[in-house]
Amino acid sequence: MTTNMVSVHNILVEQTEPTRQSSRAELPSNRKSTLCRIASATRLRVSPHISTPSSNCTTASAHVPTHSGTYLPIHTLPIELLAEIFRLTLEEEDAHIVATYRISQICSDWRNIACGSPQLWTGPLCVDLGSEKISGREDIYADGLEAWLARSVPLSVPVSLRLELDRTKCNPRILEVVLKEAPRFRSLRCTNAPLSLISRLVECRLDSLEELDLGFVESDSSAAEVPAFTMVPRLRKSSIPIRSKEPHVLIPWAQLTDVTLACDSIDIVLDILAQCATLTYAALYTSGWYTYPATTQLARAPLALSQLRTLTLDFGRSQHMMRFLSAVSAPALETLHLNFLEMQDDRMQSAGPLTAFLMQSPSITRLEIQCGSRAPTSHEFIDAFGCTVQLTHLKLAYPCEHSFDDTLLEALSCKDGVAPLVPNLHNLVLHRIMDRDGFAIEALERMFVSRWQQANAEISSRSGLHDVARWSHVELCRSLRGTFLHSLQRKGLPVELTD
Repeated sequence: MTTNMVSVHNILVEQTEPTRQSSRAELPSNRKSTLCRIASATRLRVSPHISTPSSNCTTASAHVPTHSGTYLPIHTLPIELLAEIFRLTLEEEDAHIVATYRISQICSDWRNIACGSPQLWTGPLCVDLGSEKISGREDIYADGLEAWLARSVPLSVPVSLRLELDRTKCNPRILEVVLKEAPRFRSLRCTNAPLSLISRLVECRLDSLEELDLGFVESDSSAAEVPAFTMVPRLRKSSIPIRSKEPHVLIPWAQLTDVTLACDSIDIVLDILAQCATLTYAALYTSGWYTYPATTQLARAPLALSQLRTLTLDFGRSQHMMRFLSAVSAPALETLHLNFLEMQDDRMQSAGPLTAFLMQSPSITRLEIQCGSRAPTSHEFIDAFGCTVQLTHLKLAYPCEHSFDDTLLEALSCKDGVAPLVPNLHNLVLHRIMDRDGFAIEALERMFVSRWQQANAEISSRSGLHDVARWSHVELCRSLRGTFLHSLQRKGLPVELTD
């Protein structure tokens, strides 16, 4: 363990005395910044060769200089302060479990503090229910898992469950530990889990569960019926894929505020959204399947998601996109992501549904569009952007010739007597431009410069000009590098290139 004693001493000179007898509630208001400085200075991360408390103490002592007649500053810290330093150190570690064990092995005092600090043992935990990695060591693995979870009591923990060998069989001892502690799971992620495992989990009182992430659930003969998560009073966030022709786990949609849903049927998607009255975030996918069930034109009442703030649409068919945009409104929407790249058929027959949807969402400030060959034309984009007057951030990725051309650039440019599109736009990202034949570099430069000059001009002293926002960030793909880029930078525009 490397320790910068001078730095620690300087930090503690002004902090130790006021906090020596203080409780946690009495620490100074700048406590966190001070602790971060101490954690950085003491460099609590230790090398992997440390393995036993006795050898660790020797190794640590050998690297710590002594001060004649004085205690080391680290010894003057209150226990709760040292525990907080441990916690801040672990926040910077990717391997949270390994780092936690290392801290607890430095010496007996640190071990007692670590074992008595439940928050140190609540990092993300991936539980191996059965794989070649633990084959022959299942009991040892179960003992370690049980000890780790015991040290986190009474706090909740995020858990991922993994099963690799025979996906219908879990190790009984490990599963027993998991089910025993399930009421304390804050988040639960299961990937390709058998239906029987999900059925065992839903039988537990998942009182602490806030987030649920389910992959495709594999049917097996030991599951008598489709499991339903009903005892989950705190559940607010869920991610689940659904195949229309297969049974799926039942979720309490009505209490969710955050939904990520992948489904091959737009009708199922709309049925689920109709139950989500308090939804604030939704990411909806119908991409990834090679075949799609027939889309039925069911008569539906308009669906208003009045609290939705962020929406991602990644649909595999243009028909799905049109059905959704025609059926749903989101008046409070602020962020919209549209992906046309995964569409397997032609472009939407009309951009009317998109324009109508945007007209009903006047608060949109951020718009990201993955274009591709199925995206709307530049004229359709102009009509759509005309409905997003509050737009401040725009990202166009993979724009093609028919979507990104001189016509669109002219509409975005400032001209005397003509109000430009999206006047509040100040953050623009053009990523992976696929075809430069649709526009001229001169038109792109003119658009950037005209808005920049007009934003910097004294509008009140010039007639016929309209207010536009000043560029704060412009990001272009490297295929656009050239003399025009240097011209923009010389004019002061905040332009950067990215891969």
